[in-house]
Amino acid sequence: MAEHLIERMTWEEVDTRIKDGVDAVLLPIGTTEQHGPHMPLDTDCFIARSLAERAAGLGNEQGVSILVAPTLNVTLSWYHMQFPGSLKLSTTTFLTVFREVCDSLAHHGFERLIAVNGHGGNIAALTVAVNYTMETTGRRVFLVQWWDLAADILAEIEGPMIHAEEAETSIALALGQRVIESEASRGAFDRGETVRAAGLPWTSFGKYGMTHKGPGVVVPMDMLRDITASGVVGDATKARRELGDRMVEALIPRIVQVCKETAGKEQS
Repeated sequence: MAEHLIERMTWEEVDTRIKDGVDAVLLPIGTTEQHGPHMPLDTDCFIARSLAERAAGLGNEQGVSILVAPTLNVTLSWYHMQFPGSLKLSTTTFLTVFREVCDSLAHHGFERLIAVNGHGGNIAALTVAVNYTMETTGRRVFLVQWWDLAADILAEIEGPMIHAEEAETSIALALGQRVIESEASRGAFDRGETVRAAGLPWTSFGKYGMTHKGPGVVVPMDMLRDITASGVVGDATKARRELGDRMVEALIPRIVQVCKETAGKEQS
């Protein structure tokens, strides 16, 4: 079976793949931060990398050459730092790291880059980053986020989808992450109510969840231990493998489709 992970290849193997033609390079982006008492700190990295690896495998079966770059595993998690083990970069450092990794890949001829983000805290910065890359280099980097690409499936979830809750725990289960289901919990289920109870400023229009509906106002992140003792925001007790399986089954071919389309290949 062909190797897809750039970091697991020799330089000669990478050179051969370049000469044979690479349709797209997926760049997994996660972070290292607490995910409640039921999931490890690498959960965002695990999800992003697992999705990228599976997409590369399916692409290979369909004649699409996809490589997977090393995972960016320390990113924007300053608001998790009250929980032991969480790590962070400053926003400016993260933007620089992202830009220089993309520049390095482009230097070797990998111009079709697709970021696969597994961490909600990176959304705003990555949106800026991909647009700034286009502005300054002319390179079109696409941004894939599992909650967006599987939005039709996630629409059935009634509760908030914020952090280490029903949706994230479900997809982690489906991908084979270590999940201690007996430790799953519910916390800060109504974020607005919880923030107000903590004596912090809030607005009834506050926008925070992955799939916010209706009028919204962007509010800054909260230091999570100020609003949730467990680190969970939402309800992880509702997580189910079946939901995660459905997300994964939809996501992998969709990621491959993005790779095909950005490479100018016909959609299957």
